[in-house]
Amino acid sequence: MKLVLFVCTTALVVASANVCGTGQVGPTFAKSASDNVDSLQPLQDPATEAQVREYLRVSGEAEGFRKSWIAAVDKNHSNGEPYWPESFFQAVKDEMKKTDLAPMYVALFQHGVSRELMHEVLDAYRKRGREHFSGSPECFKLGAAMAAIQGEYEKFKLAETQAVFSKIYDEYKPQIKAARARYLAEHPDWKDK
Repeated sequence: MKLVLFVCTTALVVASANVCGTGQVGPTFAKSASDNVDSLQPLQDPATEAQVREYLRVSGEAEGFRKSWIAAVDKNHSNGEPYWPESFFQAVKDEMKKTDLAPMYVALFQHGVSRELMHEVLDAYRKRGREHFSGSPECFKLGAAMAAIQGEYEKFKLAETQAVFSKIYDEYKPQIKAARARYLAEHPDWKDK
């Protein structure tokens, strides 16, 4: 089904944009099924929710992810079926704009970043500012800690992308079904991929 291809391609484009475009060591994370972290071992003294939220505020990481996530929808627009309405894609982007990314970051950071390390990271942001955090010892420490949960990144990102697309697809299903019927009537040789 094209929806699966579109979702997976969009998730991969976001991964490429984040790994190559942030200038920071370590991955960026998006909210997904944040309750589903069974494969991760919890830390004894993890970063607190308040610390993670402060990190998101000072680093701008969640908003950077959001921008690349939304841009991936436009980049992969052609992977959708030709009869999907333009409003479907706009609705996906609108949903992405309002998705709360903090729970995903909190779940992952609490499984990979200690309270002490997050304290060091936040202190470095306060002293150096966002512009000078990249390349700092604290940035490298954070990157090393996050590398331990790198494998979970793709799972969470894909799960969140699927959740957004599924929600919007369910809302648009009757409209898409009618558009598909019209398209097939106009293009009898067309086969869904």
